[in-house]
Amino acid sequence: MACISQVLSVGHDRSLMTSRSLLLCKAGYAVEEAYSRHQALVLVDSDVIDVLLICHTVPENEKRALISAVRKQRLLIPILCISDRDFLSLPRQEYVVISNAPAELLSAIDFAVKKTAGRAV
Repeated sequence: MACISQVLSVGHDRSLMTSRSLLLCKAGYAVEEAYSRHQALVLVDSDVIDVLLICHTVPENEKRALISAVRKQRLLIPILCISDRDFLSLPRQEYVVISNAPAELLSAIDFAVKKTAGRAV
């Protein structure tokens, strides 16, 4: 029996987060939503999250702080940042920037999950 991958979606716009979660659930993912850094870190610490998805509604300084804190807890968790620009002031190996387009979003999450599963085997 295949294990359902768990995505942690972090953002500030509840309606946008809800529609994104519906898309991910329809694609077969389990989704947890977090609306604060603290809430996200508690979920990451639970060690059931496979991929961290950070919305473009999270300001850059909050993204940097969240990514840094997550890396201290879980060094290898894939982190995807939705953005309309290809820039954050962290080294690129810390995260992957993707667009909010549904096909690209799902493709990036699929790739991250497969890459993580390959490491675990």
